[in-house]
Amino acid sequence: MTFFLFVGLLGILGLSSSSVDDGRDDAAQRIAQMYEENFRLFQGETNKLAEMAQGPFDLSALREQLAKTRYAFKRVEYLFDYFKTEYNYLYINGAPLPKINKEDVNGPIVPPNGLQALDELVFSEEAETEREKIAALATSLKERVDFIVRIHLPLSLSDTQVMEALRSGIVRVFALGVTGFDTPGSGNGIEEAQASIAAMEQAFILFIGHVKDGAQEEFGAARKLFRKAFYTLGANKDFDTFDRMAFLKEAVNPLYGKLLDFQIQNGIDTGQVKYQAQNFHARNLFEENFLSRKFYTQLSYIPLETPAAIELGKKLFYDPILSGNGEMSCATCHDPNRAFTDGLPKSRSHIPGKFTRRNSPTLIDATFSSRFFWDMREITLERQVAHVVHDTLEFNTDFYQIAERLQQDSAYERMFREVYGEIGGQYIYSRSIGNALAAYVNTLASFNSEFDRYVRNESASYPPAAIRGFNLFMGKAACGTCHFVPVFNGLAPPFYTETDSEVLGLTLGLDTLHPRPDPDPGRAENGIPKDARPHYLQSFKTVSVRNAALTAPYMHNGLFNTLEEVMEFYDRGGGAGMGLDIPNQTLPSEPLNLTEREKADIITFMQTLTDTSGLTVERVVPEGG
Repeated sequence: MTFFLFVGLLGILGLSSSSVDDGRDDAAQRIAQMYEENFRLFQGETNKLAEMAQGPFDLSALREQLAKTRYAFKRVEYLFDYFKTEYNYLYINGAPLPKINKEDVNGPIVPPNGLQALDELVFSEEAETEREKIAALATSLKERVDFIVRIHLPLSLSDTQVMEALRSGIVRVFALGVTGFDTPGSGNGIEEAQASIAAMEQAFILFIGHVKDGAQEEFGAARKLFRKAFYTLGANKDFDTFDRMAFLKEAVNPLYGKLLDFQIQNGIDTGQVKYQAQNFHARNLFEENFLSRKFYTQLSYIPLETPAAIELGKKLFYDPILSGNGEMSCATCHDPNRAFTDGLPKSRSHIPGKFTRRNSPTLIDATFSSRFFWDMREITLERQVAHVVHDTLEFNTDFYQIAERLQQDSAYERMFREVYGEIGGQYIYSRSIGNALAAYVNTLASFNSEFDRYVRNESASYPPAAIRGFNLFMGKAACGTCHFVPVFNGLAPPFYTETDSEVLGLTLGLDTLHPRPDPDPGRAENGIPKDARPHYLQSFKTVSVRNAALTAPYMHNGLFNTLEEVMEFYDRGGGAGMGLDIPNQTLPSEPLNLTEREKADIITFMQTLTDTSGLTVERVVPEGG
């Protein structure tokens, strides 16, 4: 926005540390006090916004006030979202889409609202004709903020919670801030990210009176990195040309790791407090253990990390003994030599010449998800096995028949007994079979690509075109607003507990002149009552683009044969951008206006996400499969 807003921001934050050097109060308590003061400032800005929206309409002044309100929110977001994640998502700064309240899944749909909805509308071409809607949104936001002030403040927090919130806030700045996710209308993502960094820096400074001698170096280094992040964001506020790769490598990753160093050296407990998927012992957003696989598999029959279960699952995965006709295995549709896909638009069935309803997605990194299948009808890796077993086009059998076959094989009988025999009398049945297969799939991780090695500073070389492509992916092309780092799938940052789906307006065939919508209802008819909502019609899981160079054809219907076709579809704004009536399309319908070189650069970047190291095996698809 404008520079004077940042002058005001810095003045309010008081970035000098002279006033906090005495160390008389506990750091977390002082941070909580500053948080309350800043939250009341945010409340004051929302009140001004609502009052202005109800009065004489001055669009320029309204945009300026909305920017001030959003900057005020950025001062508290790192802690507010940490403590009130669901409320923030539903009413304060969630995406401008219909939502469902987790505590009332059968209740009414929560319509688009909050700061993002206001940003999208106030900065749109329709703003002048949408005065009543803008006023209603601003009033609703004021009421929600007034309510949360009454029940949320004052805040009690610990040093550990502060450190978790700060590190999650760093992730949020990179994954949701500089990508433009938070600012769908104004495009002020870079400036708002700078405001967030400034607020978190000031909170961190309040530890200054409580730094142990052994942590002084880490404290000073972290402060310098906060400054580097702040000034890097300030050096180029142009959204399209901001160098996100440099910001990641030179500020975000180093700061994320250095905050951990300080936490350890200062004796702050590193045990996890908030229920979320980040592994706070990781030092880099692209480490393989940045997300905890245990978080996504916590409901498993036995831990999926059990070596004997993994060995058993791998043997089962490649054995056609699981299918009704004894001719198909899991690898028939998930061939490791094709990055665990089958290279077909839609998966083959056990009936010659007949295919299933949808494309076979890769299983690599599948474990990093809260929902499974394209229509998101299942919640665990273990339970998704049953869908394949019972499907009349796939394995077309049941677990009783499978168990009988396995019991007759001495090797399987021994392996199942060793892994599951102590649990109960019956150790070859649906849960143990599903658990073993899930244990193997859980090992299929892919975080050692050319890109990963470069951003972890394990490799000094990386194609310039891929750097340009990454910056486009995370910025102008808006790919990173749905394919979130680090998995580049729909796992929503910064806590990564929920997997998103999107309505893209996919078509039957790539006919841009006379497009026909794909009739597949997707998530809206997955059999889960809470998903039977209009905004989930034709909504499909956002899968990872890791290994995309190996997993053609693409989309749930196998529509696109090449990444070039995928880029063309997105560049045109999906189905709605090609003229189809897609009421709930979540993909913006406005053309991206990417040049041919920009499209090629994005593809080059995605190609550097290829990594199947240690996952390929010799021929696995059985004869006749």
